[in-house]
Amino acid sequence: MGYDFETLVNRENQGNMKYIYTPGIVKKMNLISYAGAEMDFKTAPVIIEALVERAKNGLMGFTLADEKYLESVRWWMRNMRGWEVQSDWIVPTYGTIHSVATTIRAFTVEGDGVIVQPPVYNRYEQAVRRTKRKIVYNHLIYRDGKYHMDFDDLEKCMKVERNKMMVLCNPHNPVARVWERSDLETIAFIAEKYGVMIFSDEIFGEITFNGHLVLPYASVAGPESRSIVSTSLGKVFNFTGVNNANMIIPEPSTREKFRTQRDADHYGSIDPMVYTAVCAGYGPEGADWVAKMRSYLSENISMIREFFDRKIPAVTASEVEGSFVMWIDWRVLGLGEDELYYFLLNEAYMDLDRGVNYGTEGKGFSRMNFAAPRSKIEESLGFLFDAASKRGYTVSKIVNE
Repeated sequence: MGYDFETLVNRENQGNMKYIYTPGIVKKMNLISYAGAEMDFKTAPVIIEALVERAKNGLMGFTLADEKYLESVRWWMRNMRGWEVQSDWIVPTYGTIHSVATTIRAFTVEGDGVIVQPPVYNRYEQAVRRTKRKIVYNHLIYRDGKYHMDFDDLEKCMKVERNKMMVLCNPHNPVARVWERSDLETIAFIAEKYGVMIFSDEIFGEITFNGHLVLPYASVAGPESRSIVSTSLGKVFNFTGVNNANMIIPEPSTREKFRTQRDADHYGSIDPMVYTAVCAGYGPEGADWVAKMRSYLSENISMIREFFDRKIPAVTASEVEGSFVMWIDWRVLGLGEDELYYFLLNEAYMDLDRGVNYGTEGKGFSRMNFAAPRSKIEESLGFLFDAASKRGYTVSKIVNE
């Protein structure tokens, strides 16, 4: 079945946060923002159709995770993630960051440390600080254009008794790495040694490229590990504004402790429209849409990387192993943070996420969301090329050689 990834979704007059925060100069040029991590095309038709039917039914009452819902999640994990999960492992929540905070409250006390791996999604740190815990940095190592884990430092972090939890991001946002089995095995070994809880954010888990596969952390660490795997419709079906995620927690005591804290955090029931979206999307038609979406995004990656390789080779566009964000290294241009931002926005009309939003290691980098119609990306790259040419950053003024 063919799907439309070339039509730009309408954000105007929808209360959409991305549209509201898109700079005026970008709107004036009739371009789009590449900040934020939500797609610029519609979600899967099977979900849209199911939501329309649900709305027509007119019932928006309290909704629970019944067998239909749980089996949909199990089907998805079995067929899309290669993981056979049991129904009682699945714990619905109001979102991934909400669940990070729930995990922090359940398994740590005020003043305890929570480990993150910068440059990394900044809302983890927000959750840590808002719950009055301490943020602990296990910095990734950037080598030959690729990020790697520093396991010696990670063990030093986990060895500290007050550091009781780690948030793992896989695929890693913003650097787009998919961690290998050996990486996960090493984390599991060290975490078990020092009794550290692992929260694995895998909400980009179905979006991978070039043979990479996101292995669910708990499937590697084992069902007895103190771990929580977060999955959701958020990234894979463009549901970032919907408050829902499913935690998968194999170990019974960990699951019970998390569920108790979730309920204490005022969890009630599943949004009825979310219920419908999960049951509709987590099936063969949803899987087919995801496969086509990944293929489309893969071509976007190739186009963007080829543009930088051929036209602005001083700039490095990262390999994307997973997710739909690209980490771009502008440091060779020698621009300060504000000058880089000014150049991109006011000369190239490109609104990207500043790298420093993800930690000090992001200085001189930007994050670009490429889940957008290819025609819009091509248009934006044309403006970037013109701006770079005026500054002498390009190697050629011929776009199509």
